[in-house]
Amino acid sequence: MNRPRSPFSRFAQAGLRIIAAVAGAAFAADVRTPTQEGLVYGEADGVQLTMDYYAPKGTGLHPIAIIIHGGGYQRGDSKSGSEAYCADFLAPAGYAVFSINYRLAPKYPYPYMVSDVERSVRYLRHNAAKWQADPGRIVLVGGSAGGFLSNMAGLRGGAGDPAAKDPVDRENARVQAVVTLFAQSSFATVPLNADVHALLDPLIQQKGEAAALREASPITYVSRNAPPFLQILGDQDEYIPFSEATNLQSALRHVGVTCQIIRIPNGKHGTGGWHKLPNVPDWEHQMVEWMNATLHHSGPIGEGIRKRSPE
Repeated sequence: MNRPRSPFSRFAQAGLRIIAAVAGAAFAADVRTPTQEGLVYGEADGVQLTMDYYAPKGTGLHPIAIIIHGGGYQRGDSKSGSEAYCADFLAPAGYAVFSINYRLAPKYPYPYMVSDVERSVRYLRHNAAKWQADPGRIVLVGGSAGGFLSNMAGLRGGAGDPAAKDPVDRENARVQAVVTLFAQSSFATVPLNADVHALLDPLIQQKGEAAALREASPITYVSRNAPPFLQILGDQDEYIPFSEATNLQSALRHVGVTCQIIRIPNGKHGTGGWHKLPNVPDWEHQMVEWMNATLHHSGPIGEGIRKRSPE
């Protein structure tokens, strides 16, 4: 049974529409040109799954960063600015960056998009040599809906199928690090809005609400085998309560997994306006530092980071 739509839920729906419009306007002037775009990493249900590639600076074996866009599970693409912005400073730091597209709800509800993210990990692990990349150093970087997907794929760590005809599907989908931006860790702790209903209603109808929310919540899959996590979000996010990050952090630390949080004081949903906040932390620099340390990489930090311009 679907739970009744609360006033908070209706507010959240309206807020998300405003957030999407503001984020689009904030990034409308950005020019972000991939080295290659529309690369096919798989096909599912007759749909080609594609991604954009941003070539890393420097030589040697590069860690792989997979960017997963947001958009309320129903919208967005590989060039969505709030998440794709990370390519601006990760590629110069020596990361082979791939920003992926995935199937969207409601036509493709949970768990289709989770499977697509896992497919991207398997594909890049299998084909890493094409881009002088390291199949043993893969990090997921997702925001909003993409942050949920990063949480989920990172915690599930799907095994490969040794009997699969496609050699890509024989690869495992485990990653070595996860970075999430303003991401949900549990559907049971935040009122369901229209976007989440589009994602989860078929599962809710099949299994009942409590069981469905548990199955689709990343925090359910926390284990001591999880990779290190870094969570970044504002404490004034209109959609994701800060407790979504602290709850996941507590669960991970309870089983001995490293999890850090970068708090953006007065930060809203999306990275678009963070650089205008007074005393905003240098989250991009801290993020790359954390990734470098976690993945044993020594890429330079600084190029491509948006200049601060406090209002």
